[in-house]
Formats: sequence, structure tokens, C-alpha cells
Amino acid sequence: MPKFRFETTEFDQTTTFEEELASPDLASPRAIEKAHAALVAGAPTGLDQSGSVTRVYDEAGYLVATVNFSDVVLDSSQQQPISDQPTEEPGVMRSG
Repeated sequence: MPKFRFETTEFDQTTTFEEELASPDLASPRAIEKAHAALVAGAPTGLDQSGSVTRVYDEAGYLVATVNFSDVVLDSSQQQPISDQPTEEPGVMRSG
């Protein structure tokens, strides 16, 4: 299985770890999962981590995914990630 390097930058500090994933398509969902975990861990301390970012690189050093924490901040009214909110297709009208 190929290894991917995850680099998370928070408050001008970068932490790096490697993880094996079956394919590059799994890099972004895994980065989102890690972002959620970091946001939950930082919530009780009141730290605003919305400016943090995780970048994922493949074994050759190519960037395969970027996840901005601000894109996965929980919407307090819906208790789900903003990026997971359902969207409607433009021009599609729903009947009532």
C-alpha cells in the first residue's frame, strides 16, 4: 500500500505524519477526518483552529489533497460539517 504524508499547519507550526492508504482518493476524506478530530480536541480550550490546513502528499511528493479546517467547521445549528450540507442542483424546483 502506498504511503501518504499528511502535513497539518496550525498556529504557524507544522506537524507531519505518514499513513498508508489504499488509493489517493482516500487522502481527502482521511484529512477531513483528522481535521474534525483536531477541531473537537481544540474546542474545549477555545482555540480557533479555523485557519489551520492539512496538505496530503503522495510518495513522489505530489500534492494530492488540501483540507482547510474552515471548510469542515461544524455548523452549530445543524451539527454537521458545512461541507456535507446537501445542495440542490441549479434550476431544479421541488414540488411541495
